[in-house]
Amino acid sequence: MPTKRLLVAAALSALALSSTSCTLAKPLVCAVTMPIYVIGNSDGCNYDCDPRGAACGILVFAAVGAAGGLVTGIMSDINWIAGEADDPTRNLHDPFATNTSAGSW
Repeated sequence: MPTKRLLVAAALSALALSSTSCTLAKPLVCAVTMPIYVIGNSDGCNYDCDPRGAACGILVFAAVGAAGGLVTGIMSDINWIAGEADDPTRNLHDPFATNTSAGSW
């Protein structure tokens, strides 16, 4: 049964990522890119901590990225429908930028 759920989740993810709609694709993309941005912008501290705590931190950053991507994805789609943006997928990777704003990362 878990294999069936995994296949359904993978199919839905592939469908959302192949869509040009920011509302569908941006939360998925930003759930991956937000932890990468946070870790990449860290000052290189020594991470001698419990791996479970690090995993929880990555999950929290992924949730923040997905939530930010959902909100800005909706705003980006509205901007594109209103004709205020030329590219509907501009800043698809940035959880806090719309398609009419400059990237913040």
